[in-house]
Order: sequence, then C-alpha cells, then structure tokens
Amino acid sequence: MRRKCGLGAGALMTEANGLDLDRHAGIRDAMVDLIKIVEGFYACGVASSVYCLTDPAGNVMPEPVFANIGKLLLATQIYDMHRLAHEVSGGLIVALPGPEEDHNPATGGRLSEVLTARSDIPYEKRIEVARFIEDLTASNQGGWYSLISLHGGGSPEAMKMEIYRQYPIGNKVDLVERLLERGVLEDPERTITRNRQPGRCCAEGCTVPDAPQIIDIPKRKVLVG
Repeated sequence: MRRKCGLGAGALMTEANGLDLDRHAGIRDAMVDLIKIVEGFYACGVASSVYCLTDPAGNVMPEPVFANIGKLLLATQIYDMHRLAHEVSGGLIVALPGPEEDHNPATGGRLSEVLTARSDIPYEKRIEVARFIEDLTASNQGGWYSLISLHGGGSPEAMKMEIYRQYPIGNKVDLVERLLERGVLEDPERTITRNRQPGRCCAEGCTVPDAPQIIDIPKRKVLVG
C-alpha cells in the first residue's frame, strides 16, 4: 500500500507542479521506472501464489524462487523508489516552508502566491501532497520503513542464496544443449545441472507419493486364563 501510494502521490505532485506527463518525457520515464519497480513486487507475489507448492499433506507454500525474487526486489530497490519519487515530485519536498511559516498570517498569504504552480490547484493542495511524500520517504518514519524493507524480511544475501539454490539452472543448460544437439557433456554429477524442476529429474518424470491412508487395525482378542 505504501509503495502504491508513492506512485499516486508522485503523479499528483507532478500535476500540482504544473507539468504534463504526456509532454515531459524525462518525468514520464521516471514514472515508468517507478511503476516497473512497484508492479514488479506485485507480479512476483502473484506468480509465487499461482505456482505455489503443495505437499502430500495438503500444506501450501509460495513458490520459493518467485517469492524470494519479490523480496529481493523490494530490499534492493527501496532506495531507488525514493529517488524516483523525489525526482518526479521536484524540490518542494525539501524546500517547503514549515507550518510556523505558512500558518503565519504575515507570511501565509505571500507563500500561497509564490508557491502556486497552477491556478486551478490551490497552494494548500500542493503542499499537502508534498508533505505526504516527505512523510513516506524523507521523515524518521520513512527512513525506518526503508530499513525494514531492506532487512525486515531477512538479509538480501539469504534471498540470493535461496534463489540460486532453488532455481532450475540445470533445465536451462539441458535446453541449450538439446538445441545445440550435443550431449557429450551430459553428466548427472555436473554442478550446473544439479538443480532441476520438479518432475524433470529423469526421462519418465517423478510422481508425487500418495497421501498417508488411515487403516483400521483389527482389535486384538485378550485371553483371560
């Protein structure tokens, strides 16, 4: 939710600054980069759910490669998100007058004149969005959220290890070798081919074991002497 709010706030701030995304390619490109990052997390979440794993007992867990890629994207790109939000929003976030200035009758009127970018968007609305972005990205709370995004779900190194451990690189090697019509290096002990997709470790494929069955055991007769 916080990341999607950053997208909406960035678009609102661009509008309040008097800029048109259709006409300003640089700002539009930054918005597209922001969309790419935010929706990349979502796409990995959807993929990890759609391709979830189920064990014989019926327990379900997210697909580990997609899940860890999503976590890694968040951990490593949270600061890029903040930079892009600041880029599309302009410098008003850091140059904004404090409440003691814009609430001061002696200065408030003048500030509303010089800091209005569009006549149809009041100054108060513009600074409201700017302070919202400040809270998300440049406040004490924003810094705390950045840190937990980096390490809150585990170290990025752990995510990288899990991605490498789970990703079926061996199947990709097999694909290229089949395309090249070469099998001279086929060896089940090769390091780069040891990770394979479930059910593709042999020509016939693997079968999931049946779930445990409950069998009635006949009662034993007790002989009384």
